[in-house]
Amino acid sequence: MARAKTVKKADTKQPDPPRKKEKEKAAQGAPREYAQGETYEEGEMIYHKVWDDVGEVLEVGTTDDGIRKMKVHFEKVGVKNLRMGQVG
Repeated sequence: MARAKTVKKADTKQPDPPRKKEKEKAAQGAPREYAQGETYEEGEMIYHKVWDDVGEVLEVGTTDDGIRKMKVHFEKVGVKNLRMGQVG
């Protein structure tokens, strides 16, 4: 009985395309300095002067008391919840 030949396929792996978030970050330019009285949007990059750290705004919301808040992922200090400008 004859054996079947094993055929190896050529390596067709292609490089991964650039991620959408990386493109968005680069397009935004320099991060804004964080100020409690300012308002921010999801995906925006901010700089926190006290921590000397840059982070991306992950979520924006409002507490039951009407205080605006945001969740930010910083490069050095991790995820933090911060206050921002009041709903007007």
